[in-house]
Amino acid sequence: MSNCRGSPQLRVSELLNLKISDIKNKDYSIRVNNAKKKSSRMVYVPEYLFHYIEKWKDVRPDSRYLFCSRYGKKLLADYIQKMVKRYSKIIDPHKDIHPHRHTYATQYYRQTKDIETLRRILGHSDISTTTIYITLANIDVENSMKSFKGFL
Repeated sequence: MSNCRGSPQLRVSELLNLKISDIKNKDYSIRVNNAKKKSSRMVYVPEYLFHYIEKWKDVRPDSRYLFCSRYGKKLLADYIQKMVKRYSKIIDPHKDIHPHRHTYATQYYRQTKDIETLRRILGHSDISTTTIYITLANIDVENSMKSFKGFL
């Protein structure tokens, strides 16, 4: 189980499976269960975001899932992806936003170059899994080098 105090990074499937019982109010943490690996990890949510989760718990439909339909049913991944796209276009019509960890992880690595913290944020047990994001981040560097004409 990873104990990183970075930004909470969840797979869409992990977000959809969050239950009210996974929320730990004492330390602003959420237990995230990974059904694929049959494992779990704790993610720590910044206090200001945790406040919004608490408010949501008071107004959401009755359901065991934290995020659910108005009828308390579990949401589908496709719905989340469409919702992220729709609202991101309202915020910035020129940006192509994706609800994928790859997008976040690649940007995080480009800005910080801190692969160990990224490994912990993503909940990877093996650093070799995280190195995929270095390759993705370095594609931009490679493309820039190819287009560089040198000094005239």
